[in-house]
Amino acid sequence: MATPKPEKELHLPLSRVKTIMKSSPEVDAVGAESLYLVTKVTELFILDLAKRAFKNSKNNLLEYKHIAEVVQEDDSLDFLREIIPRKITVKQFKELMARKAKANSDDSSEESSSEESSEESDESNQE
Repeated sequence: MATPKPEKELHLPLSRVKTIMKSSPEVDAVGAESLYLVTKVTELFILDLAKRAFKNSKNNLLEYKHIAEVVQEDDSLDFLREIIPRKITVKQFKELMARKAKANSDDSSEESSSEESSEESDESNQE
C-alpha cells in the first residue's frame, strides 16, 4: 500500500479535516490514509466547483452568486442548496415573507372554517 503524500501537497489543514470527520458519531478513529484521501478529494471537489462557477462569471471575477448558481442548477449538488442559497435582496426577502405569512393565514382561516362546518354538521346529525 502506498504511503500518503506529504502534507505539503495539500491546501486544507489535515487537523481541521480530521476534527470534522471525528465529529460524526459513527467515526471512532481516522486513519492517516483515509484522512489524506478525504482531504485531497475535498480539495478536488472545491476546485471543480470553483472552475464550473468561474465559467459562468464575467470579467475574470468569481463571486458568490456564480457558485450559488452552479449549486442551484446541478441536481448532484442538491445537498449544498441550503448551505449555498441564491442571494436575494432585502426587498425580495420581505415580499417572500409577506407571501408566506398570507399563505399561512389563508391556511389557518380555511382550517377554522372547515372545523366550524364540521362542528355544524355534527350538531345537525345529533338532532
